[in-house]
Amino acid sequence: MPTSSKSGKRTSTRSTDVRSDDQLDQLIHEGGLRITDVEPLPHQGLLVVMLNSGAPLMVRTALFPRLAKAKAEQLNAWELIADGTAIGWHSLDEHLSLKGFLLTEVRNEVMDRLRAQLAQRPSPSKGAGRRPATRSAAAKRKAVEGR
Repeated sequence: MPTSSKSGKRTSTRSTDVRSDDQLDQLIHEGGLRITDVEPLPHQGLLVVMLNSGAPLMVRTALFPRLAKAKAEQLNAWELIADGTAIGWHSLDEHLSLKGFLLTEVRNEVMDRLRAQLAQRPSPSKGAGRRPATRSAAAKRKAVEGR
């Protein structure tokens, strides 16, 4: 089998020969996670993306300028593409992937958790969080020489 110019990588025309190290890719391509339905809610500025796991993903259309400007009829003209791993709007020339939705969802969950943790901490006093002041190199030399 031909090898790639990257160390440890192989080149193949068969996708079954190459296993991604990315956990989201594994979940989608090996685990079979797919988009099954999309419910545009234009007045709320949302898309409800349903997965075959039963989980809904709430996607803000404001994140995608073409979708944010689209009329309800255009938003409703979506189609599943790439074997259910993406959504396309032909008339809007917009294509969004399941992996992109999942990355956004994971990032938002992490940010929410970090914000909650920071909110539980006592507010820092003046100067808190800074490294303690250290003597300059010259002051350290003088202290050592003066002994």
